[in-house]
Amino acid sequence: MTVTDLAATDQRDSSRLELLYHISREIASRLDLANLLSRILHLTAESVGAVNASLVVLDEQGKVSYGALLFNGRVIGNAAEQLTPYVERGLAGWVARHKEGVAVANAEDDPRWYVLPSAPPAGPKAVVAVPLSWRDQVVGVLTLVHTLPGYFGEGDLALLKAIADQAAIAIDNARLFAAEQRRRALSDTLQQVSRTINQTLDLDSVLPLILEQLGRVIRSDSSAILLRDTTGENHLRVVAARGFKEPAAMLNQTFSASGVAFRVVNQRRPIVIDDVRQEPDWIEGNTAEQRLIRTWIGAPLMVKGDVIGVLTVDSYVPGSYSEEDGRVVAAFAEQAATAVVNARLYEEIRKQAQTMAALAETAQAVASTLDLDEVLRLLLSRVAIALSVEAVSIALVRDDQLEFKVAEGVASQGVVGMKLKLGQGIAGWVAKSGRPVLVPEVKSDPRFFGEVDLMIGFVTRSIICAPITVNDRVIGVIQALNPRRGNFNVDDLNLLSGIAEMASNAIAHAQLFVDIQAAEARYAALFEDSIDPILITDLSGQITDVNRKAVDFLGYTREEIRRLSIGAVHRMGTGPVGTERFRSIAAGKEVSFETRASAQDGREVPVEVHAKRIVQGGQEFIQWIEHDISERLQLEEMRSDMVSMIFHDLRSPLANIMSSLEVLEASLPPNDEALASVLAIAVRSSQRLSRLVDSLLDVRRLESGKAVLHRENVSINALIAEAAEQVHPVADGKGIVLRLDAPPRLPSINVDADMIRRVVINLVENGVKYTDAGGTVTVSAKADDEAITVSVKDTGPGIPASEHTRIFTRFARIYRDGAPKGLGLGLAFCKLAVEAHGGKIWVESEPGQGATFSFTVPLNG
Repeated sequence: MTVTDLAATDQRDSSRLELLYHISREIASRLDLANLLSRILHLTAESVGAVNASLVVLDEQGKVSYGALLFNGRVIGNAAEQLTPYVERGLAGWVARHKEGVAVANAEDDPRWYVLPSAPPAGPKAVVAVPLSWRDQVVGVLTLVHTLPGYFGEGDLALLKAIADQAAIAIDNARLFAAEQRRRALSDTLQQVSRTINQTLDLDSVLPLILEQLGRVIRSDSSAILLRDTTGENHLRVVAARGFKEPAAMLNQTFSASGVAFRVVNQRRPIVIDDVRQEPDWIEGNTAEQRLIRTWIGAPLMVKGDVIGVLTVDSYVPGSYSEEDGRVVAAFAEQAATAVVNARLYEEIRKQAQTMAALAETAQAVASTLDLDEVLRLLLSRVAIALSVEAVSIALVRDDQLEFKVAEGVASQGVVGMKLKLGQGIAGWVAKSGRPVLVPEVKSDPRFFGEVDLMIGFVTRSIICAPITVNDRVIGVIQALNPRRGNFNVDDLNLLSGIAEMASNAIAHAQLFVDIQAAEARYAALFEDSIDPILITDLSGQITDVNRKAVDFLGYTREEIRRLSIGAVHRMGTGPVGTERFRSIAAGKEVSFETRASAQDGREVPVEVHAKRIVQGGQEFIQWIEHDISERLQLEEMRSDMVSMIFHDLRSPLANIMSSLEVLEASLPPNDEALASVLAIAVRSSQRLSRLVDSLLDVRRLESGKAVLHRENVSINALIAEAAEQVHPVADGKGIVLRLDAPPRLPSINVDADMIRRVVINLVENGVKYTDAGGTVTVSAKADDEAITVSVKDTGPGIPASEHTRIFTRFARIYRDGAPKGLGLGLAFCKLAVEAHGGKIWVESEPGQGATFSFTVPLNG
């Protein structure tokens, strides 16, 4: 190599170093990508003497995101669209895919070189191209062109690789800077959107502002916000739009569930479509702008996992948006969702406040009167004001018909008095079903009864109707027809239902007031004309009123009686006339007792008194009904004496019969089974008759307290076994199973054995008597620390709860068809006998479920 060649080489190396130095300075001083790339392209081409040059920047998908072109000494920026074909089909694309630089002596001889079909022949040229790589990813391609073949050598290729490495770093820095700027801009914009949302709750104002702010961050030709239908229909409705010549034409457009927007709804994530014309489910809108859309972004408006709408951004150029743009739109969609939720919550609260105010005003109005007609009129007036409708009416149910009582508004005079059958028309359907209804278009509803309109000259378009119920019973309906503005909605129906519920209470109170007035009038008539003396006292016992019969019965004047207390009428110490007893009556307990009433002339008349609390005029009193029982006591005494005489006289011949039967039984031939059976029946019957006589006498002695108990220590198991043995033949004869279910070792008890044995026999006989063939009577016993409990359970027809106490009184029987006959003394005896031993007896039963009689006997005697 000559000295001249060395000098030339040194000069060229010096120029390259100077070029690298200048490029390094440019990279350090510039963060704007467009200006940086244009400057690098110009310096590089000028230093190596290139005629033309290009520098493209590639995104993550390898597509041209930016391009700069040097042509005829002038740098052209924003040349991405022009350079894309060369990257997709030419040498630059090969370099990007293979990640290596290349120097071509003559591009015309290289198949990788691409020339536009429309370009004229340009002749031979030299080309050098290198990739801009950063972190093992090609971020761009630098290409230089010269008209002289073989112009570029290995040194030029090495120089361009060095420049490319620095340019790649510069591009990455510029991208980071641009991304940070975008993030800041996005953050500032979202903050501004958030402030806007917090300043207003009007969707018509805030949603267009969100679209306007979005347009500052992402370039778009149009954008829109669509919300899902809140009525349950699966539609999206446009509520805000931007970029349309006639925005009103866009608003309220609806899109069905088959479009790309519902793809966003179903997938719950933002979607970027490079060319919607290639999508089979793309639905073209009605406006001219919608027919120009190519690139489309849709992001869901999410609230607690539910999609309430979609935010869309449109471009007329295919492939205009990236996934990053989709994420930006999603951020604005979150703000839009927040705005929608806040606005809806505010609207709901506002409507609830209006509803509560309307209900409060209605309640205050109807509470001011108890007149039924006035209540109905006030209710209608409030409904008409709250709902702003053409007509309202209230109909009440009577005799399976719906009668319109009051009406207000258009043609109201013709409505009052009309009657519909239950189920006829929409109002009749509501009355029959008990369910409220909203009918937006009555002509399309088969329940509508159009004859009413023809009769009164009215045209019904839409209706809301709610039932008026009291204790789950429909007593009427309230309906509103034809809103003056807009359409009926669910909130209107809820308001009407609330008023209907209030109407039910008001109507019930008004009707109750009428009924109370009528009842008080009836009570006054019955009080004065009663055949029994009636006295009314306050809760302390001071007499406040008496009827005519009480005046005659006691011999006082009304004025004299009103100065007395109930204690002056009833002898003190008899009946519940003490202060403590008054308190129980005042608490609602009804009391019946027998005592003697003191008349003015000194007579003492036996009376049965029924006392209970009553309410008159809002005040509480005690009503005392005095029933003269003088004749009844005389008859009972005569009957008791006669019964005692009769049964005393029966005992001697009955004893002779029983002893005679014993003699006969002893003298019978041993093998005469038929005669023995007949004799056994006679013996059992005489024993039963003897027990009946003894029970009658014992009942009388026990009631008078004169009975003497012959106590002895006995086994309850033995008494149960003896009782079962006596009843067993009767049970076998009826086909009834008699079971004994008692532990083998029960403690002994100190009782009158004969009396307790008869108690068990009576209970078992009762069970057998009332149990059908095939049934079961079970006798059981158990012991605890204090007493032994014996129970007799049958599978008979059972005993009504109302009879559980009465059946233990003398001569009490349950009357039912086909029931066995009896005197009604057995259970009365059982009760008296058990109580004489310090125990208690009771029954547990439900109709159709059999009965269980139980009694206790104390262990300590």
